[in-house]
Amino acid sequence: MTTYDPYPTVTFAGATTYADQTISSISIRSGRNDVTTQPQPGFASISLWTDASDPLNVALSQSVSISIDKGTTGTQEIFAGIISDIDISLQAYGSDGSIAIYTITAVGPLSQLNRHLVGGSNYAKEFDGTRILNILSEAFLQSWSDVGATITWDGLPTETTWASYDATNVALVDNLTANVDVPGVYELMAYSDGEADAYTLAINAANSGRGVLWEGGDGDLHYDDYASRSSASPLTLTADDILAQGLRTQAQWGEIVNDVNVTYRAGTENARDENSIIQYGQLSGTRTTQLHNAADALAQANDFLESRAYPRMYPETITIPLHSPTVTDATRDALVAVYNGLRINTSALPTVFGTIFDGFVEGYTWNLTRYTAELALTCSAYSETYLSIIWDQIPPTTTWAGYTPSTQAWQDL
Repeated sequence: MTTYDPYPTVTFAGATTYADQTISSISIRSGRNDVTTQPQPGFASISLWTDASDPLNVALSQSVSISIDKGTTGTQEIFAGIISDIDISLQAYGSDGSIAIYTITAVGPLSQLNRHLVGGSNYAKEFDGTRILNILSEAFLQSWSDVGATITWDGLPTETTWASYDATNVALVDNLTANVDVPGVYELMAYSDGEADAYTLAINAANSGRGVLWEGGDGDLHYDDYASRSSASPLTLTADDILAQGLRTQAQWGEIVNDVNVTYRAGTENARDENSIIQYGQLSGTRTTQLHNAADALAQANDFLESRAYPRMYPETITIPLHSPTVTDATRDALVAVYNGLRINTSALPTVFGTIFDGFVEGYTWNLTRYTAELALTCSAYSETYLSIIWDQIPPTTTWAGYTPSTQAWQDL
């Protein structure tokens, strides 16, 4: 057994840090709720205590960084963004004491994308990763050409210098080149619809490429193409790690799709599962993409059908109390660095959940105090991203002797 205190710290504007008794609680949400959508901008809710006569040094648009201790040594940044809201309330004042509570909301870098217009010069036919990189670079890279022709130097903010304004986001763009999978997997059609907000264009490209555009805990943006998760090594969770209370799953008729239409540049491709239609009725679904090629649209239709034609049940949220003495330091180190796409598996689930789970983290929620750290992982099954058949999808005339591949085990289906 190992003892652990997360000891969260919050740093504003890269300089002012609050910790210890100042922190009441911190909640962080990042990622997405399911595998069929793109991650939303992350956010953090930070509750800080102070004397009512001692205001905290915080302001809108300031940078925010939240870190906690690792299980072994050192710290890990788990959120980076900017302040979007500040709320101050009095808990006590006068003869009852002097306590003010600052409730600060911070948002991640994805939230800034919809404040930028891009695409005015159009985009050529290109693969999804290249499109994402071009959109993000155009959105975040500033230059003097962005300044209105009538603006004078005196009209700029006083803290702006000649050097700092020109290409202020070069560092972010440099990180993008390392964090975006280029060129990607799927070829997208040329774009010529004029300026639009960068978030919409980036999400459309990511959806079309079956990739994921996500925020890292350090504030960097990442794009993982469709193939990137397939070779990931899993983190194994044991019964000592998982909080059994609150485990939940549900099978939903509304999630079944057995008649799939995928639109692309020149039309629509269709795929159907007749056996699923017989069992559940015809349940159609349409995916609108920017794909250039019909073959890619048909492949996506077939893959989507494989993952959605039949209900699948597994725990959608797995909670790990990192402060529990049963969690090892090695597991804490791995989980404080959690990210969208982290592969996890476990064979410690109750039988009603199927005992075994293999999948990916799609989103996560941190709930922190000075002494506790609870991490709730929103997960998807491996089979929702990569082809994985179940017995209902095997033709009824198939015999085990005639089934291929020969390496397939009964329990694998």
